[in-house]
Amino acid sequence: MTDYTAQSAQPVWLELSSPQSDVSTKFYSELFGWEFSGAGPLGLGSQALLGGRAAAGISPQPPQAPEGQPGFWSVYFRAESLDTFLTAVDASGGQAMTVVPEFDGEASVALVSDSGGTAFGALTFDDSRGLGTVGELGAAVYFELHTHSPEKADFYSEVFGWTKSTGTSTIREEAQLFTMPGDVDLTAAVVDLSGTQIPSHWEAFYMVEDVDAFAQKVPELGGALLVKPTNTPRGRVAKFIDPHNAAFGVIEPNWL
Repeated sequence: MTDYTAQSAQPVWLELSSPQSDVSTKFYSELFGWEFSGAGPLGLGSQALLGGRAAAGISPQPPQAPEGQPGFWSVYFRAESLDTFLTAVDASGGQAMTVVPEFDGEASVALVSDSGGTAFGALTFDDSRGLGTVGELGAAVYFELHTHSPEKADFYSEVFGWTKSTGTSTIREEAQLFTMPGDVDLTAAVVDLSGTQIPSHWEAFYMVEDVDAFAQKVPELGGALLVKPTNTPRGRVAKFIDPHNAAFGVIEPNWL
């Protein structure tokens, strides 16, 4: 895919918070071929480059993080106005958790929870910072909202203007599907966690050429298999944890 610049309501950043960022950068560089240079749009840690374009970021956990806390990935979407975004979040039943109205020039960031309690981030900025690639090998290509309250997923249509339809997820042949606005084909499916103890979360799936070969490589680098390679309605999928128990997924997409 050609260069990507997130438009409003599209994914703009993926950030791994790691207890040992040096170990994490080594793991992901060997796994995806990422090269690390400089800080990402949050001004933390290092950004991962794929063919010279930003694919993600890895930052150290803050000093106040509980000892033994696992790593975790966060998904951020672009907002044109932080105030307008936060007003929409509140009106749609969500809640602001952390807000930084200005940092590093004209940028701002917020961490919020949607009306079902799932956390995600929003970034505003006036330059080209953010993801520089999606939809290519080693980059994010597909997203899923895993929630205990799928009936509240319309929150994202209300806040971001996403278009709701019926499609497929990596779990079901029929699922809520949201198409994000813009000139890049990006979708997010809703996965129902009802009846499970799994916390609600956002997942980004990274595109790989061969899920089975990838699954053999992960344990060799210090990660572990969570979900073995499986054919799903969206393509062949597998899920893993990295050396610090941060979960991530890969996919051979069947729609590209």
